[in-house]
Amino acid sequence: MTAELNPFVYDDPLPPAELVDREAEAEQLLRLAEGGHNTRLQAPRRYGKTTLLGKVAEEASKIGMNTVYVDFFRAITLPEVSRRIEEAYLSALGGPARRAVSAVTRRWTAKVVVTPGGVGGEVEPVQRREQQRLADMLDLPKKVFERSGVRTLVVFDEFQDLLRISSEVDGLLRSKIQFHRDEASYIFVGSEPGMLNALFTDRERPLFDQARPISLDPLRDEDLIEYIGERFERAERDPREALDALVDLARGHPQRAMLLAHHLWEQTPRGDTADLEMFDRALGSVDRETGEAFEKLWDDLADKPNQRKVLAALASSVETLYNRRTLQAYALEKGSAEAAARALTDRGHLQRAQRGFRLVDPLLERWLQRTQR
Repeated sequence: MTAELNPFVYDDPLPPAELVDREAEAEQLLRLAEGGHNTRLQAPRRYGKTTLLGKVAEEASKIGMNTVYVDFFRAITLPEVSRRIEEAYLSALGGPARRAVSAVTRRWTAKVVVTPGGVGGEVEPVQRREQQRLADMLDLPKKVFERSGVRTLVVFDEFQDLLRISSEVDGLLRSKIQFHRDEASYIFVGSEPGMLNALFTDRERPLFDQARPISLDPLRDEDLIEYIGERFERAERDPREALDALVDLARGHPQRAMLLAHHLWEQTPRGDTADLEMFDRALGSVDRETGEAFEKLWDDLADKPNQRKVLAALASSVETLYNRRTLQAYALEKGSAEAAARALTDRGHLQRAQRGFRLVDPLLERWLQRTQR
């Protein structure tokens, strides 16, 4: 008998068909792209951005647009950036559009410059040559449009990593996309809100006001209940009271909800009803799986004691961060607490909330409550 497969995937993005509670955002991104507008989508990591973008790309293809997805996660050199752009276009396009891309990229394949000393030397400085190569890659939408007459939706994911490579990249990008009004629409995606905001809201930066901001809110409880409950019932399991506890803990965090549902499903036999004891066992499995990553995050903040204090305070204090009792309990001054909270927000660990700040990851909050007493 074939083992029953767990329907809750949490270590990879869900396919577009599994999109939960993002229909309005998908529609908005698609309509703006179709109208030639650029957008910037910002949300913490593991917050459903990739699944949403997959849905947008799928719908864009249906209305006749080319779609190209480039992931800059951990790119550290200009050659790597150019290679990723090149590969994204070649894998996404076919026919005349792909041939137009190939005509450009082949010029840069195994390029050798002849010097007076023989073959193999370089006359052009490497940095200047790589900037020119990147400029050509960024201009590919014009070449594609010339051959196909079709607009391209270009998604630049983890965009902040591209901008870390060189302080001149955003200027180069602006010099290209400002002439792509008819040829391309861009979605700039990032998981570090502080850096994206600085790039697009600072009047001194080249990309100022070049993309409309769109943020992702937590998933709605009712949508998570429907999504998770339906899959339990399909497998002849009843999540019952455990589902309420799961949704309360997940706080609308997409990946954390799937992680919790995955482990609860593992604890619930076919034909049985999940109870709070089963949920506690599921939480034990989740704690073991996530603990190492949280310990590494804590270790990485060893030279940032105020950030550690702010995380611990937000996880455990019943008062707001700037409340006098909270500041005294964690040996913080209001100014240092504010600076630490802002840095953690910029990195995507905190979100602004009605009463100040809150942790993005509910499981990190749980870990802090258990370990930083």
